[in-house]
Amino acid sequence: MTNGETSNGLLQWMPEEPIHEEQPEALYALLEERIRRYTMGDSTSVSMDTARRLLESILYCLELNRRYPAPDVTRESPLKERWEAGVHQAKRVCARAKFLLKQAQRTPPPLVNMAYCDTLEVLPAFFQGYDVDFFAQEIPCSFDYPLCQPVSESLLGAQYILDYLRRLLTESALLRAFSQESLRALYERYYIDYIDLLVNLSLPVAEMATLCALADRPVRELVLSQTELANISAGLTRAGEQEARAAIERAADHALEELHLSGASFVKLMHGTAADLLTRMRAPFDATRLETPVAVIKQEH
Repeated sequence: MTNGETSNGLLQWMPEEPIHEEQPEALYALLEERIRRYTMGDSTSVSMDTARRLLESILYCLELNRRYPAPDVTRESPLKERWEAGVHQAKRVCARAKFLLKQAQRTPPPLVNMAYCDTLEVLPAFFQGYDVDFFAQEIPCSFDYPLCQPVSESLLGAQYILDYLRRLLTESALLRAFSQESLRALYERYYIDYIDLLVNLSLPVAEMATLCALADRPVRELVLSQTELANISAGLTRAGEQEARAAIERAADHALEELHLSGASFVKLMHGTAADLLTRMRAPFDATRLETPVAVIKQEH
């Protein structure tokens, strides 16, 4: 790739409204330096796709430093110093994610789901293949287990893996608050085959725990009669929208208290599922609609 191609490609790849107010000449120079490092000094010519990936990594690290600035690097510091600070931040994020993976491997949910197990087996490949110096924005592995609330698509590289593992650990901790027997009975009503299907294990648990709290029934049992479900639906439908939302969020909070779980991540998980649950429960009652989110997960993944 010639210098002219580098410049033209850089202009083409830059977003219409870039988050980095950088001088193009400085970006050209840093990109050409990274190309020389990538080719070990043999050439300044690489494919357009490789140059694009190298540029994306530069912009990603600059953005990391902008969001989480190093104490000794200011916005007025030279471009290369700010990029290097971003690389160091990406390495720190990667180290934290690796620590969380070890936690996830030590604390699996009470019941086996093949997609969950396969994901834990595959994720170490990320840390083996992650090239923070050249391609910090990339995720060099693929995994299938769907989270109850997915990671934002705006996150890249180690940031994505870190947030995925944080959410996975929260979901696993929620599941470990219940017995195998209560979980198995619930999954058999929701999924039939919870072992081999590509389904999320936490969604039905979070929903039923909230419903049990709303019905003033033991949360850990994860079971309600059709009459109790119908009564909940009728009560939420009669209430105003704000009143119903407040009621179901209080129930989610009560469920967490009964399970002795606390923290912002658990509240976010329970309130998020409660909001989706509320929409369905305020519709004309049909017990089968409790399975709707499950069907969506199966189709999307």
